[in-house]
Amino acid sequence: MIAEIGKGRIMWLIAAAGVIAGSCPAADDGGGRSVFATGAGNRALAMGGAFAAVADDASALLWNPAGLGRIDRRRLAFSQTSLLGLGFGEQYASLVLPDWRWGTPAVTWRRFGVDGIEERDDRGVLLDDNLQNTETELILGYGRSLLGGDLALGAGFKVRHHKLAGYTDSGLGLDLGFWTRPLALAGLQHRAARSLAMGVAVRNALEPQIKLLDDNVPDPMALRAGLAWTQPLASRMQILAAIDLERTRDMDGRLHAGLEVGLEQTVALRGGTSDGRLTAGLGVTWQGFTAEYQYEDHVLADIHRFGLSFTFGPTVAAQRQAAQAAAEAGMLARLEAAFGARNREREEQLVSRVRLELAASRWDDALATLGTLQVLAPDHGKLPELTGATWAGLAYEHESRDDLTAAALSWRRALAAAPDHPTAARELARVQTESDRRSARGREIRTRWEAALDALAREDLETARDGFAAILQIAPADLDAANMLEHTRRALAARAATANLARQQAAATLAARQSAGAAGSLGDGAASTDGLTESRAESAGRPAAAAALSPQRQRELADFYRRGLDAMNAGRRTEAIRYWELVWAADPSHERVREYLTQEYLTQGLEAFTAGALRDAVVSWEQAVRVDPDDPRARGYLERAMKQLSRMEQISGNR
Repeated sequence: MIAEIGKGRIMWLIAAAGVIAGSCPAADDGGGRSVFATGAGNRALAMGGAFAAVADDASALLWNPAGLGRIDRRRLAFSQTSLLGLGFGEQYASLVLPDWRWGTPAVTWRRFGVDGIEERDDRGVLLDDNLQNTETELILGYGRSLLGGDLALGAGFKVRHHKLAGYTDSGLGLDLGFWTRPLALAGLQHRAARSLAMGVAVRNALEPQIKLLDDNVPDPMALRAGLAWTQPLASRMQILAAIDLERTRDMDGRLHAGLEVGLEQTVALRGGTSDGRLTAGLGVTWQGFTAEYQYEDHVLADIHRFGLSFTFGPTVAAQRQAAQAAAEAGMLARLEAAFGARNREREEQLVSRVRLELAASRWDDALATLGTLQVLAPDHGKLPELTGATWAGLAYEHESRDDLTAAALSWRRALAAAPDHPTAARELARVQTESDRRSARGREIRTRWEAALDALAREDLETARDGFAAILQIAPADLDAANMLEHTRRALAARAATANLARQQAAATLAARQSAGAAGSLGDGAASTDGLTESRAESAGRPAAAAALSPQRQRELADFYRRGLDAMNAGRRTEAIRYWELVWAADPSHERVREYLTQEYLTQGLEAFTAGALRDAVVSWEQAVRVDPDDPRARGYLERAMKQLSRMEQISGNR
């Protein structure tokens, strides 16, 4: 146990430190409050300590931890102050790191020191005249904004250390905070509802206990409640008024009031009163740096504080947008990767099927399968080889039936598909020579005949038709030319009929989808779409540039867009498309809605096409072109699919 002489000496030291500190304990709290009770941060102190409902800078952890959730950018602040000219010094530093996903952590460090303290024994005899009293406090805090920013909660866990003349001890404490916009939280939509804020902070909800001798000395719990009002005065000026009431267990209530006038977010003038003492201050901001000055009319001497703070990094909103953009880009990349993987898998299946059909001499089936592969992958490396082999097989079959005209045409098609075919050129010359010998065609007719067959092989039906008609004008008895002319005319008619039927069926399918979408639900838990007046019919065409949208409408569209993302992530693709269609109809440039819709319609078309529903595929690819007319994949799929529709009607006649 410490001797009685030691106890007497330490009491002298504590008394001396309290007298020199002066401003910390007041007469009506019995000297029981800590030196840290007055808070820190030049802006808050300049406003008389009326900061419970403001608390939106780096000092928020000291005044109301809930305010951390309202800070929108990373902040660093520090100050070094020598007070009263009596060896009293105070250092303060704070770092706040808001994150859009996890909330806002913060750390604050404070140090209070006094030197030149006299040490005396219990009889008042001077033993030392330059002892030191040092108190430090480290606070780790966290705050989070809720309900769209109209509510915030926070807490701070602190470790306090006291060292005096060789005696040391530490204690733990806890601060709690609450902040809200009460009128906005009650549902009022007027702009003024967001101007009023209320804050409540409980300092030392867990009281730190410091024991330098025999007894613990607690720092009493304090309750601080305040209101703040923000009002624009002009386009570049804003006024902030705040008032706080502070109360501890052993202290009468104290009133704090403050005012801040901001000019162009560059200069801020502040003034206030802290329990009757006048305060004032000035802040100047330039490129994220803020230099601050604070004045206080103290009972012992005027106090002047200087500090510097730095705001850096992206805003919370920018962080959120960047993270969402990255997540959406990742999702779009996954959709495209899945689309590509399904496409490649289907391509290899088609190649394998063609090989089996060729081995079984099923030439028509092979041509149909090759047409599907041509639509999905017109640049596939195996297409020339397989197409050439198919037409070569058909050529030999035609020749075995003594149909030299069809055989020659098939050899021409084989050569057009695979110019390096090992036998096509030689076999074409042989078959054509025999056909000419039988028909006794002259040079002019042979030239026209070959040109017409070349056009037919290229599926240039109009040129082929004109060529065969010209031959018949020269040699009306040429039966081969007459047959080929009739065949070409039927092919042209089939192509026109097929294209017209495809358009009609595509329009009917689209109308049915729109009708079902307008009448159906968006799924369990989906929001009402009453706020969006566009109908499905209105979204069928490409919308014009979106008109200016009201804030409420923008929020509705953002909500639908997010619901579409959630539905897609949950595998509800049809529901996602419905949401995105509503967003695209109102605002085609909204974030990535165009990309998502285009990708999904491409995928739908691919799935329909590979399932054999060619006309359904055409509808989906028409939708993709409607959403993004410049997408090369959508236009390519659609054009090739339309050709395939016509080709399927012509294959048997064309061979």
